[in-house]
Amino acid sequence: MPMAIGFRCLRMVTASVMLWAATAHAGLAAAVDVVATGLHFPEGAIFVGNTLYFVDYTTSNVLRIVDGKVEQVWHQDGCGANGLVALRDELLVACYDSGIIFRLTVAGQVRETIRHDEAGGVFVSPNDLADDTAGGVYFTTSGNESVAGKVYYRDPHGRVKQVADGIDYANGLAVSNDQKRLYVVESRKHRLLKFAIGADGALSGEAEFANLTAILADSEHEVFTPDGLRIDSQGRLFVELYEGGGFAVLNEDGKLVTKVGLPAAHHASLAIAPGEKFLYLTATDDMPDGSYRGEILKVDNPLPE
Repeated sequence: MPMAIGFRCLRMVTASVMLWAATAHAGLAAAVDVVATGLHFPEGAIFVGNTLYFVDYTTSNVLRIVDGKVEQVWHQDGCGANGLVALRDELLVACYDSGIIFRLTVAGQVRETIRHDEAGGVFVSPNDLADDTAGGVYFTTSGNESVAGKVYYRDPHGRVKQVADGIDYANGLAVSNDQKRLYVVESRKHRLLKFAIGADGALSGEAEFANLTAILADSEHEVFTPDGLRIDSQGRLFVELYEGGGFAVLNEDGKLVTKVGLPAAHHASLAIAPGEKFLYLTATDDMPDGSYRGEILKVDNPLPE
């Protein structure tokens, strides 16, 4: 049974969340609900049904919010939990520190431990995951100083193969609604890439989709570092900004629709709630002692359907 953690949720905060860009929503202010506090470095926010799941990288926990409280679903020492994806009645968890992908039940029982691809290659810093409608899952490995970032595909039968390489810190990713394109965040180059999806999950035609430094340039921020990535029912891409003050929304042509500023220094992951009226976002601040203080924020979707 998951253990309830003593985080109190649904603390209302009045914050001025300004929307920028030439849209009908420009200049509006919105309230922010802080729905979970007492976290360290939250990441990997997703919905499983109507329940919000997420991870805490620092504590290597998978967590969920039930009846206004945060529950621990799963813990693995040394994991460095970073990304989550729901696959039918299961979860896949990316362990950034240990280089492992775990397959769990939604209640936290381990069903599979994935340590390498079908060629025997190990995973260097698994980061984020995205599913397709065929039952497969793409996931990124960010790499390190000597190993470039990569993209892998786990097919519906559980076979894992590398499908892209040479990415400078591969991060968030998302499959287009028509299943024809994969978008991948290349964090160190402050941009999004796009690939054509072929048979058996293969990727081809790598190209730059959006350069955030050019798109988001303003007088307040010097750097715009993309992190998490989600797509709504209209095909718009919601890009979390680890550096840059909140999140941005791009259309299918890679053009800016709007940018939303949020409290906290870093924003790594975003979940679009069922019905798409609300967004749930991770927010993290740097503490003087080198640690982190994290929260989960809830805001109105600036672009409801």
